[in-house]
Amino acid sequence: MITTVAAVFGGGVAGGFTRWFLMREIHHPLASTFAANVAASAIIGFSVAAPGAWRTAVGVGYAGALSTLSMLARQLGEMVKSGEYALALKYGLGTALGAVAAAAVGAQWATVGFG
Repeated sequence: MITTVAAVFGGGVAGGFTRWFLMREIHHPLASTFAANVAASAIIGFSVAAPGAWRTAVGVGYAGALSTLSMLARQLGEMVKSGEYALALKYGLGTALGAVAAAAVGAQWATVGFG
């Protein structure tokens, strides 16, 4: 139990820092949110094949803190409120499709790497 808590905590700290760094370096809010969510999806896909505590640290802790689905929801809500329906649809679907594709690529890499 303590190993699991430590794994999630350590991964979460690293993932939170990575998200902060992305938001700081990518100056467009939609692009930074997209990058964080797609990267987190690839990492979750990869973590599926990781052994034991690594799966928890990387998949739950790191990728959980890196992803920013609440920011995505907020951005989509703001687009809908301002009548930007086409942009909301493109951004929402693009993020969803990018995340699914990234998770598949991550899982494929993990299969090759971990056997």
